[in-house]
Amino acid sequence: MNTPPRFSPQAVDRLRLFCESQSTRHFKARGIALKRCPQCMLGLATCICHWRHSTNSHMEFVLLMHRDEVYKPTNTGRLIADLFPHQVQAFLWDRTRPEPALLDLLQAPNRQCVLVFPDDGVRPVLNVQAAQNQGTPAKILTAVLLDGTWKQARKMSKASWLQSLPCINLSQALQQLDTGHYAVRQACESGRVATAEAAALCLQAAEEEDNAQRLLDYFSIFNEHYVATRMNRPPAQLAAHLRLAPADLCDSQQPQPEALY
Repeated sequence: MNTPPRFSPQAVDRLRLFCESQSTRHFKARGIALKRCPQCMLGLATCICHWRHSTNSHMEFVLLMHRDEVYKPTNTGRLIADLFPHQVQAFLWDRTRPEPALLDLLQAPNRQCVLVFPDDGVRPVLNVQAAQNQGTPAKILTAVLLDGTWKQARKMSKASWLQSLPCINLSQALQQLDTGHYAVRQACESGRVATAEAAALCLQAAEEEDNAQRLLDYFSIFNEHYVATRMNRPPAQLAAHLRLAPADLCDSQQPQPEALY
């Protein structure tokens, strides 16, 4: 495969570098022997960087990352930062000592922050259209994503400093988008989606259909390439590969996944 393009570090990259600089021991986990692309964190033979094309959105995202997620190559929050590097900020979650910069962001008068989490019957639920029309001029719709396992995210949502945020209503977007296809991690209950899929639902609800589909396509490519790595096979060619292939390449020139053996 051609040499992948190079990218400036996005929010999740910078957070991982910060955590590494503070770590007192080397991170070791299953798959540590695999030679990985330093950008997408997948195996060199299954790198997805050729299909990564940054763009912009009218809404912004805040990733509250459980410390375990920062190092995981299965994390999908970083896919959001890959595509929308100027609209994503990432912070480590801390139940009692959130970063002052994070609290300032959540309380900024020019933002309408909403929590992306299932309605618990306690928080108010805000429709995207209502959120976008708050104030004059319109506030920046800012989706706060709890990036961890579902068990971790449920605990994270109970932090006192998040209680003032309303949940965002994604019921209509859930009917419009085909989600729930995260093959790398298995959801224990129906209706649970990966972090990248949750962001796509937000974009769909905000009537940014093209951005929502772009993110889902990128997620599909990531999903297929990661599973291919685990199964020691070449990634299958998906329609998403064709939709996200560089526009200046014809079909015969599009980057093809390499065989792993």
